[in-house]
Amino acid sequence: MLKHSEDNRGVTFRAVLIALFFLPVNVYLVVQWETVWGTQYPTTMAIFFNAIFSLLLVVMLNVPLRRLLPNLALRQKELLTIYIILIMAITVSGHDFSQTIFCTLITAHWFATPENDWSSIFWNYVPPKLTINDDKVIREFIEGESSFYRTEYVAAWMQPLILWSIYLTVLVFTMLCITVFIRKQWIDREKLSYPLVHLPFEMTVETEGGLFFGNQLFWIGALVAGGICLLNGLGYIFPFVPSLTLSYKLSAHFTSPPLNAITRMTMYWNPYAIGLAFLIPLDLLFSCWFLFIVWQIQRVVGAMMGINVSGYPLPDQQILGGYLGISIVAIWLARKPITSAVRHAWQIKQEADDRNEPMRYRTALMGMIGGTIFLVGFFAWAGMSASFAFSFFAVYFMIMFAFTRMRAELGPPLQGIHYSGPLQLMVAMVGSRRLTRQTLTVAAPLWTATKELRNNPMPFTLESFKLADRSGINTRHLWKMMVLAAFLGSVITFWAFLQMNYRWGGVGAWRGVSAYTVIERWITHPIEADIMFLVATGFGFIFVLINTIMRLRFLWWPIHPLGYPLAGYYHFDKLWLPFFLGWLIKLMILRHGGIRAYRKVFPFFLGLVLGAFSIGSVWGIIGLVSGKPTYAFKDW
Repeated sequence: MLKHSEDNRGVTFRAVLIALFFLPVNVYLVVQWETVWGTQYPTTMAIFFNAIFSLLLVVMLNVPLRRLLPNLALRQKELLTIYIILIMAITVSGHDFSQTIFCTLITAHWFATPENDWSSIFWNYVPPKLTINDDKVIREFIEGESSFYRTEYVAAWMQPLILWSIYLTVLVFTMLCITVFIRKQWIDREKLSYPLVHLPFEMTVETEGGLFFGNQLFWIGALVAGGICLLNGLGYIFPFVPSLTLSYKLSAHFTSPPLNAITRMTMYWNPYAIGLAFLIPLDLLFSCWFLFIVWQIQRVVGAMMGINVSGYPLPDQQILGGYLGISIVAIWLARKPITSAVRHAWQIKQEADDRNEPMRYRTALMGMIGGTIFLVGFFAWAGMSASFAFSFFAVYFMIMFAFTRMRAELGPPLQGIHYSGPLQLMVAMVGSRRLTRQTLTVAAPLWTATKELRNNPMPFTLESFKLADRSGINTRHLWKMMVLAAFLGSVITFWAFLQMNYRWGGVGAWRGVSAYTVIERWITHPIEADIMFLVATGFGFIFVLINTIMRLRFLWWPIHPLGYPLAGYYHFDKLWLPFFLGWLIKLMILRHGGIRAYRKVFPFFLGLVLGAFSIGSVWGIIGLVSGKPTYAFKDW
């Protein structure tokens, strides 16, 4: 049992209790914002503004305790424990994680029509224990104006809810076990920067000289960004209030060939985006905005040359290859410590020390192997080919590993792959003709869960361990609370979905329809291996490898391989300018003021992030309470 003692080092009973109070509120808000209202989208970012806002509330409530009853005040370790539990639950509840799975559970049955013939295509292959096929239960779910709290509805949904929650929890646990093997290498040895942990860490510093309590620049930044968000929010509700335009679609002016090949190029200068960009290392900032221009040049050159390839230059497929390349490089560079840890786990050679790890290497290895077997077995039990399931998760974990490396080293505000995830790669490699109808049908939830990959737990697990390392939290207790948070996050997400659907009807159903529409096309119009998909993926893979080799051999090489997949991502068109401005400001400060000037202004940019996140969260909450749309400070 957790107690309030130094032995637990932050993972105290009261910290967990406070986190469990905020957890369902945050998960409910996420589902409501993202799926019902289609606004704010906190989980499509790499740092959750609602979690930061919740942490801010706890810190503010802790201020009088620290002054009046210091013995009862929460310590930094406890505050960060609360934050870590929240982000683990929120990421599981996210727009591209559990929400997407839930949207597929009634689709094949309810949306079958004589025209699409889904009854004959899917009904015999949809796993009955993981979905719902009761007409009455589904009708009320789709049409709304009802209540989930009826015995027959609860009974019908209980089994899928429990099974999918177990699946998601094991998936998170497996990711956590994987990060144990690279925690020491990336945190202790390479000392990667982890830019996204700066804000929550500095918010919880206990001394009066910390950023949150004593730095004027920090609060000036917060007032600037918060003031803009407040003004624009008022202008959204009251048209007579002036507001500030924070974006301009530059590509709207490219109407003639070959420049009209540039379809997404937005000048976006929101202060919080610039603040997040400022946290990123200088060389990575340059690589990202420069390579974004390179991506646009590819499009223009392709138009000039008359390249008649649909979707040229196939950025999504190149991005997938880039992430696979990053994963291979990261594993190769960490091969010695990983091998030592595995040998230690098998007790072959005691050459690694796991006393300060979240769990023993042997436990992590058994958890990783056992978790993978469960995940593959889960879908094999549902009817999928075991070899296909294993291949899918092998590619999936490689992508997650690359995302985790990118977050540790670069800390971008977002990351993802647009409609070119592991499932699309598997189909492109072998063709849908060689896959059974059963395998493809069971894969529908995986299509929705991996079509964007904007939020996933693995990077958050390692960022949590980084926060624990900086603040001294006991990770042996912490990881258990992280897994508990993942389970509770999935259960509460499903409950929120059910409650909202039976009230309003058909919430998020379009995502399930999209998945089964793609699966239907693969079944009724089977394809062979997609050579162009594979060529583009291979090009992205090779580009990353070449840039890595050049960077390792030549210190002057300016392009960082992490920049290529991020700069080509679908939503980066709104971030290239903040990255450029962050790079330019940072470069000027370092050149003319040195590291001392950089450290002096650093709090200002953290303040920009906190100010926008705080006021933006307030506007989102006001919208939910009032039932009316409000200003969304984040539009990607």
